[in-house]
Parts: sequence; C-alpha cells; structure tokens
Amino acid sequence: MAASDGCVTVPVRVRFPAVRMRRSVASTGSASLPIRRAFAATAPRERAQTLRGSQDPGVRPMQTRVDVEREWWLAGVLLLVVLVALDVLLGHQINGAYAGAAVLTATNAGVRRTASVAGLAVLASVASGVWNANLGGAEWAIRFAACVLICGLAVAVASVNDRRRSRLERTTELAQRVLDALAVELTGARTVKEVADGFVGHAVATLGATSAMVLTLDADDVLRTVTWHGRGGTGADQFQEVPLSGNLPGAVAAREGADLHYRSRAEIVSAFPALAGYYPTDRSLHLLPLHRDATTHGLLALTFPPDLFTPAEDGFLHSLAGALTSAILRAEELQDHDAATQRIALLAEASMTLSRSLDLETTLAEVGRLLVPRFADWCLLQLLRDGQLETVTVQHRDPDTTEWARSLTSAFPTRMDAPTGAPNVVRTGQSEIYPFLPAELVEASAVSPEHLAILQRLGFTSAIVAPLTGRDGVVGALTLIHAESGRRYQDADVAFLEEMADRVALALDTAATFQDQSQRLAGVTLVAEAAQRAILAQPPARIGPVSLSVRYLSAAAEAQVGGDLYEVVPAGSSVRLLVGDVRGKGLSAVRTATVVLGEFRAAAAGPGDVATVAREIDRRIPPYLLDTEEFVTAVLVDIAHDGHFQVVSCGHPAPVLLTAQGDIEEVELDSSPPLSLGVNPLTAHGKLAPGDRLLLFTDGMIEARSPTGEFINPAPFLPALARGEFNSALDALLASLTQAAGHRLDDDIALLLACYDPN
Repeated sequence: MAASDGCVTVPVRVRFPAVRMRRSVASTGSASLPIRRAFAATAPRERAQTLRGSQDPGVRPMQTRVDVEREWWLAGVLLLVVLVALDVLLGHQINGAYAGAAVLTATNAGVRRTASVAGLAVLASVASGVWNANLGGAEWAIRFAACVLICGLAVAVASVNDRRRSRLERTTELAQRVLDALAVELTGARTVKEVADGFVGHAVATLGATSAMVLTLDADDVLRTVTWHGRGGTGADQFQEVPLSGNLPGAVAAREGADLHYRSRAEIVSAFPALAGYYPTDRSLHLLPLHRDATTHGLLALTFPPDLFTPAEDGFLHSLAGALTSAILRAEELQDHDAATQRIALLAEASMTLSRSLDLETTLAEVGRLLVPRFADWCLLQLLRDGQLETVTVQHRDPDTTEWARSLTSAFPTRMDAPTGAPNVVRTGQSEIYPFLPAELVEASAVSPEHLAILQRLGFTSAIVAPLTGRDGVVGALTLIHAESGRRYQDADVAFLEEMADRVALALDTAATFQDQSQRLAGVTLVAEAAQRAILAQPPARIGPVSLSVRYLSAAAEAQVGGDLYEVVPAGSSVRLLVGDVRGKGLSAVRTATVVLGEFRAAAAGPGDVATVAREIDRRIPPYLLDTEEFVTAVLVDIAHDGHFQVVSCGHPAPVLLTAQGDIEEVELDSSPPLSLGVNPLTAHGKLAPGDRLLLFTDGMIEARSPTGEFINPAPFLPALARGEFNSALDALLASLTQAAGHRLDDDIALLLACYDPN
C-alpha cells in the first residue's frame, strides 16, 4: 500500500461475510466498553489541569537534566584536582591519568561540559611536566599522548550520548503530545471512523507527517480506506482499495504482518518500481500493521519529510500503531453496542410514529427521518409500480445533498434485470447485506459512466436491502447505505431492517388503503347527498308569518346513506313541520323516508291536529316497510298564523324554543313510541311571540362526540342561533359542532329552524 501525499494507512480486518441472504439473525448482545471512564470521569477543569500537568513536567525534566550534568561536571573537576594534588605531593608523575576526569564527566554530562574537563586535563598534563622538570621528555610525552587520546574519546562518547539523548527526549515529547491530544480527541469517539479521523488528524498535526492513512482489512482480503489525510491527486484513487495479494507497500506489510520502513523516495521506488513518479517530493514511508492476538486488523501508513524519523524512532511508531489498534477494537465493540441499542429504540419508535399519519407522503418522509442518520447515511425507499421500481424517498443526513440526490432519481432509472440490490430483492423476496462494497459491485450497479462517477464520489462503504412485503406480496424495497460515517452493517442488522420494512410496508399499505377509501368515500358522499336532496325538497323561505331555514348534513359513513328527513306543508291557517329519523341506513332507509314524507304530505293537508296526522302516518306506513322491526322517530309541529303551536313526539327529541329575549327552553311534551309501532301521542301547546324561533333537529346534533369520545353539549351554541342572522344561523351551528368534534361529524344531521315573524 502506498500512502499518498501525507498518507497514513491503517488496514483494519473486520471479518464480515461478503453477501448474506435473508433471515441471517445474530444476537445483538450488550457489550459495554468503558472507553471513557478514566478521562471522561474527571471534571472539565480537572482535565485541563491534567493536560497542563502533562506539559509543565516537560520543563522539569530539562531542569533536572541540567542539574545532573552540573553534578557530574563538578565530580570530574574534583577528580582532576585530586589527581593533580597526588602528582604534586607524592612527587610521582601521573599526568596520563588526568584523562580519567574527562571519562567520569562523559558518563552523564553533555559534550560541552566533557570538553571543558578534557581541556583542563590536557592543560594540567602540560603543567605536570613543568613541576616535574621533564616537560618534553619521552616519559612525559607518552603519558601526555595517552591523556590527549583518552580525553578525545571521552568527548566523542559524550557527543554520541547527546545525540541519543536528544532523540530520546524528542520521542518522549512526541509521545506525550500525541497521547495528550488523543486523550481528548478519542474521549467521545464511538466509531472506527471517528477514532481513525482523530488519530490521523493528530498524526499529521503533531508528528509532522505529510500524509496519514488508515485502512481496514475486510473478509475478502482487500484493504479499504477508512480515512486519509494528505491524499494526493487522482493517482491516489488506485489505493482506495488494495488487494492483499497485490504488490504494493501496504499489501506487503499487511500480508507479512511486519513493519516496513523506507527512508527515502529512492528506497520506495527501488522496492516498488510501479510507484515511480507517484510521490512528487522526497519522503520516508512507514507501514505499520495493526496486530492483536496474531490477527491483522488493519494498517497504518505514514509519510514524513526525509530524516524526520530515523530508525531509532521506529519503535515509537510501532507502539503508536499498537495504541491505535486498541482504540479501534474498542470502537468496534462500542459500535456494536450502540447499534444494538439503536435497533431496539428505532423499532419501538417506528411502531408509534408510523401509525400516527394516514397520509402517504407523510409516512414516506417519516421513514427517512427515523433511519437517517441514526442507522444509515443514506435511505432509499422504492415502490414497485407497473413492473418498475420507482424511488419515492431519498434521504441523506445533509438536506442539500438530499435535494441534489432527489433531482437525479429520474435520470438514472433502476435496471430491473440487475443480479443484486433492490431488483433482486424484489424478485426473490429475500434481503441482501453487503458489509463492504467492492469496487466491481459499484461498477456493476452503474447504468452509465456518469452514474458510476457519482457513485464513486459518494464513497459508499456498506449496504443492506430488505423487501417491503404487503398483503399482496412484495411491493418494493428499503435500502440503507453507510458512506462518510465509515460504519459497516452486520448480520444482526438484517433481522432489524426486515422488521422495520414490515412496519413500513404495513404503514404504507394502511395509508394507501385510507387514501383510496377517502377518494371513494368522497364520491359516495356526493351520491348520498344527491339522493337525500332528491327526496328532501327545499322548503319556501316563508309560509304565512313563519320564516323557514333547513340544513341537511350527510356523513355518508361507510358508504351508507342515512334516513334523516324533514318536510314543511302549508295547511290553511297554519304551517305544519316534520323532522324524523328512519331506523337504519342505506337504500332501505331512503325508501322508508320517502314513504313517510309522502304520507305526511297527505295527512298534513287534512283537517285533524298534529296528533291525528301522526296516528294517520303510523297507520299507513307499515305495509311499505320491509322489516317488521323497522320504525321512524319523528316530531310534528303545527304553527298557526296567530303564533299558537302544537307539538307531538313519536320517540324523537323535543324541539327547542329560542325566544326573542334570548331565553332557551326545551318544549315539554310526552313522547309516544316511534311511527309504525302504534302511536297515540299527547299534544303539547304553546305560543310564539314575534321573533321567537323553534328549532327541530335529529339526534346527530346531540350525539356528536369530541376527540376524547365525550358527547358534545350543543347548549353553548344555541344563544348565537337565537340572535344570529336567520338565513346563516344554522350554518354557524354546524360549524361550531364540527369544530368541537375536531373532524367531520360522524352522523347525519337534519335541522329545521322556524321563526314566527308576523311583520
């Protein structure tokens, strides 16, 4: 594997099956990884102090080092003084031994302090020849030469020690800086992608890498890029996926399980001629397999400017790769745990939210909201229409990207003969999972070169497809894709998505059924209202001194026409009113209502009072009824031109008197059985003053229910009916009832309002 301009490669082996078919169910488990306990448990201020503490001691070791060197320099000087004193006091020349002071100093002091002691030793050796009176003699010369040689060696050793110490201090400082940075960065990392991004970002910034790359080693023995900082131009595309059998640096390192270090571009090209011309500038390349328990989980690839990292620091890089391996393995466990938790939570939420709306578009939008970004970077929902998969939902975590993708759906239709993906899932009814997406599979999915370029740019990493199975079979497919998050789907996700797809299919089927029924119901409502209007003629606006207004509202529930009815008949010096309700619904109810209205018109024209009219209707209608248990409730009113009125009730709610003064009273009367069951009603009497109104109604007005299921009390709406403009008063009453119900009223309502207005 080759790291591009500033590349660090980390192949991570994740053992996934290439493609798994439906019903591969794995245990979700509940692994708990306390990756953040030690650091995240501290308060922010304490963490800041911890970080500062990791840097402040950097000054302390330096100061300690100066103190140690000073002590060893003083020891060297003291030894030289002792040796000179012995030479003078004993009268025995030992000037060659003066070099021992330089040797002592060199053991733990730097080259400058060692050189200073060595210089003093050489000068003392010359002085020894003076006080021993043999300066220039052969014996003195031999000892002097030995002193100079040993001092030179001591200085050379000190110089080597200095270089080693500097490299050690640099490595220690780098390690501390990297660990400090990663301690904060990786505290909140819960995915492999987040760990790799955090590590690579700090490797470039802290270590001075020109590029850094992390790759995973998948079950098909292909290294796939997780993250790449310092990526080169288009030539780097060839390293997005690297077969383990290939002849590239990363493949060799991962295959052999050994660190590889190339100190220059010339070394890289010598070992891998195919990379000639790839690197624009000279650099070193370091490839570090990520090992744990004899298994290669991935690869870290780093490039540095030449000579920035020497062989002495290879061990540090190896340790760095080990730390990254541990972090990645912990992140994988966290991913699994989080995914299991998300699966449970999403299924519970889907069960609640998908049933809230019966609108098809709302349901489709809810599917994308549920799954993105918590369980996917992309969500596609396709429905089978006329033998072709039509994409009805595309959702990405970024709204702008979502809109862009939706604009392309019609440009790249799905190939129904595709051997994999949604077309195959729809054909077979079995789910497909792709823990990783090989380049050849992406190429096979493209319908054109332009389409392929778009797919490659999106960087899909993993996918899962499940069928949408409705009551009539497979109706579509639900596809989830991971891309920039770097996450991978596993076997346990298949069972989850199938359960989610079942819920989605049920919700879509319910919404489609409701939509179809709503359209049919709208048509039936028009038919029902037309049928009612055909038998319920609009009365005159005024008969004698009585003004009249009627309203009929058809619920047409379940395509059943109601049997509510009303009629107005002039009778000499009075006007006679009827409001009733036929038991049952449908065409039989309409037929019965027609019979009752006809018999009322005939009986109301006769000379008897309203009780007589009721008995006459009761006598005449039984032969026309299809069911012996069929009956009709009714209230009959006779309003004379002088304002006197009569009322009888046959099992029907009593009228309401609305006085001109604003009083609201229910007319008191005794109720007899409904019509057709044998009636002998008692007549109630009253008198209307000018401006008084009388409201006749069916039970739909008093049996309307609120959203909580309780009966709505219409009394608060009646004062407005008494005072309001006469011709629109009933409209206002119906609007108030509908608003209180929160939806279209569930039962038919017939309303008849009469106002005594002799003027």
